[in-house]
Amino acid sequence: MMTFTRAELLAEARTWIGTPWHHQAAVKGAGCDCIGFVRGAAEPFIGAITQPMNYAATWPLYRAEERLRDEMAAHSAEIDIADALPGDILLFGAGRGPAHHCGFLSDGNRLLHCYREAGAVVEHDLTGFWIEKTRAAFRMPGIA
Repeated sequence: MMTFTRAELLAEARTWIGTPWHHQAAVKGAGCDCIGFVRGAAEPFIGAITQPMNYAATWPLYRAEERLRDEMAAHSAEIDIADALPGDILLFGAGRGPAHHCGFLSDGNRLLHCYREAGAVVEHDLTGFWIEKTRAAFRMPGIA
């Protein structure tokens, strides 16, 4: 297993800033959604994730299963949200449905993620709005 630093991961993730939002895509500079962004930024460090990106844009509105959480657990270790450090992955959800959004915690209590409303990969403060929606945190293998 490759070892990498949190700074290296965040530097790679920041090269995705400005990549337009596009459902089920994972191509830096061309398009990605939140899952594609996290997968794409992590790939140079953990290798390709072969699980197909096959989900409807509205799946969390109609499904109760924790698909995102389950897939994240297949590739990383769940940690207590309070223990999350820059470079760890945060999962978010709204209402009573499953977690359906993800991004990287970054330095200075900031969030690096891609979402439709922003239209692209962005980095901003982890505000109360996002803190209230945080459902889980994960740490990738090999991160130091």
